[in-house]
Amino acid sequence: MSKIGINLLFIKPKLSGGSETYALKLLKEISQLDKDNEYILYINKDCENIKFHVGENFTKRVLNFKPSSVYLRYFWEQFVLPFYVFIDKIDLLHSLGYVTPLLTTSKKVVSILDINYKGHGNNMGSSKRILLGTMVNLSAFFSNKIITISEFSKQQITKYTKTRANKISVTLLSGSSDVIQINTIKKELILKKYNINTEYIIAFGSPSPHKNIVRLVESVEGIIKNRPDLKLVLVGHQQRDEDLLNCIQKLQLADEILFTGFVPDEDIQPLLTCAKVFVFPSLYEGFGIPLLDAQACGVPVISSNAGSLPEVGGSDVFYFNPEDVIEISEVISRALELSDTGEISDNVKNGLTNREKFSWAKTAEQTLKVYSELLN
Repeated sequence: MSKIGINLLFIKPKLSGGSETYALKLLKEISQLDKDNEYILYINKDCENIKFHVGENFTKRVLNFKPSSVYLRYFWEQFVLPFYVFIDKIDLLHSLGYVTPLLTTSKKVVSILDINYKGHGNNMGSSKRILLGTMVNLSAFFSNKIITISEFSKQQITKYTKTRANKISVTLLSGSSDVIQINTIKKELILKKYNINTEYIIAFGSPSPHKNIVRLVESVEGIIKNRPDLKLVLVGHQQRDEDLLNCIQKLQLADEILFTGFVPDEDIQPLLTCAKVFVFPSLYEGFGIPLLDAQACGVPVISSNAGSLPEVGGSDVFYFNPEDVIEISEVISRALELSDTGEISDNVKNGLTNREKFSWAKTAEQTLKVYSELLN
């Protein structure tokens, strides 16, 4: 039996993104597969009440700080966490949030999900970009093994951190849930709950500039104005994004765009299933969990061709250049036309086939293989 530490100090409960989904889903599946090794989850004070779906061989150690800034997190991660790793006699430490403590003598695995300080570089402050780039490069150098989530990200890591390729293992992710349960009654209730009474295009709203929502709004202007029965639904909190709000006001689309506000996980699948099409316009992604969620729900998928998205979505997705508003509009129009005529069914069916290639159980199996190679 070995003692394995899981560094989760990066998690912020009030934020929900790909990194948090990756951590929670991975741990749940590892718990199902590994009943022998002992696991210690290192979490910050804000995460004390998070429910981790893990077994009896998992325990939590709460470090007494709140991650109010990345600088505070790095301080605790680099100078306090190594002390606990030492007294807990950890054999292997897996850091799931890009950065590992450099001063530990245990075997080290770090998950670097993408090189976002390059991919999102224009949208980050220079000090944060330099700090993150430095920490990721040091973590890549000092770790025994790097785990990433797509071949695209592996290429980015080798390019920007100068890490040899055989030090990096790719463990593909999956969707928000591997279990799809939709019923007609719930779909009707969900639409009523969010005051949706027309056909709609759906996308996930976000204040992050790399999610490219302003260009999406610009691209659907002509489509929506020519189809009074069609709206754009943006799932998630309505952020005070001045560029987005100004764009909506300028194009006079306030009545044609619906912000759902916060949506619980159980409502996502019905909202996707009822949509005409799902659009994922991101400028950069290390994986793209929402794309698989849409394929699982049988909705036609229209996606950016940036980053890892073609690798994840497969051949039966309508791809576009995310920086070209006219191309985005043309691709959405073509998909809607095929959807209207029913000629899109084979595309949706093949999307479901692509979705079946991914599962969190596979992610966990591949991760445990990395642990086993180092521990043995």
